[in-house]
Amino acid sequence: MNNANYNRISAMDIRREAHRAFRKDIKGNVSLNIIPILLRFLAVYFGTRIYTTWMANLNVNLADPAQTSQRLSEISVNMANDPSSATKYMLTLTPQTNVAVYAFMFFFMMICAGISYTLVDKIRKPDYQINALKDSLQAFTGRYFFPLLFITALLGLFLEAGFMLYVIPGIWFLVIFSQSFLVFKDDLAQSDNGKWTIRMAFSTFSRSSILMRGYKWTYFSFIFEFFFWEILNALTHELLSLWLQPYEQLVMATFYQKVLENNVKNQSK
Repeated sequence: MNNANYNRISAMDIRREAHRAFRKDIKGNVSLNIIPILLRFLAVYFGTRIYTTWMANLNVNLADPAQTSQRLSEISVNMANDPSSATKYMLTLTPQTNVAVYAFMFFFMMICAGISYTLVDKIRKPDYQINALKDSLQAFTGRYFFPLLFITALLGLFLEAGFMLYVIPGIWFLVIFSQSFLVFKDDLAQSDNGKWTIRMAFSTFSRSSILMRGYKWTYFSFIFEFFFWEILNALTHELLSLWLQPYEQLVMATFYQKVLENNVKNQSK
């Protein structure tokens, strides 16, 4: 097959479809994403507390801009003169806090996986009736929880290894394995007995990598766009999440479905 047949997906069309789907049912989309939206606000709250505690430990008074500037300048000079002193200025988390952070990230990813499954079902069956709470929590059911836990752990290892090598391999792994959760959903639905296996969980990564052939730059354009939206969202103290969280989920679900449909068309040629 000629690789030129790939990548016939318009990123702009996907964005338009996501915007259209959001406007069509604003209340439903926000309701479906209400848990990750609330989690974003919690992340900002606790992140701010961790940051202020860190600054206080460094004798930085954030309420006094002049003192803050002077103290940070002193720290910069100290690290420049003695690079080994950088360790005492670094942010360190307790083991309990580290566990809480990883648990929080896992919970957030599982919720987003459940939402993406719901949106793909909705795209495929427009008359699908969404139950916001039940559907957003479906990744925690017996059907999905343990295999997604296993896939999440493997994905985390791949990404950590990639980012330890250098940033580029980490980004590359993030892109080519980005469809693993959705690939697993379809693989499980098509399995003979509807049960998962370790082999199936491993194969989601190779299947995702194959699925992304020819579409990596399209996907990366979404990541690039989301990056700037998230910066703007931070400036609004996550208020923009009411639109951004549903929009990101809609874009990714639409992208996955378009890639599948495009591959079927290419294979039929």
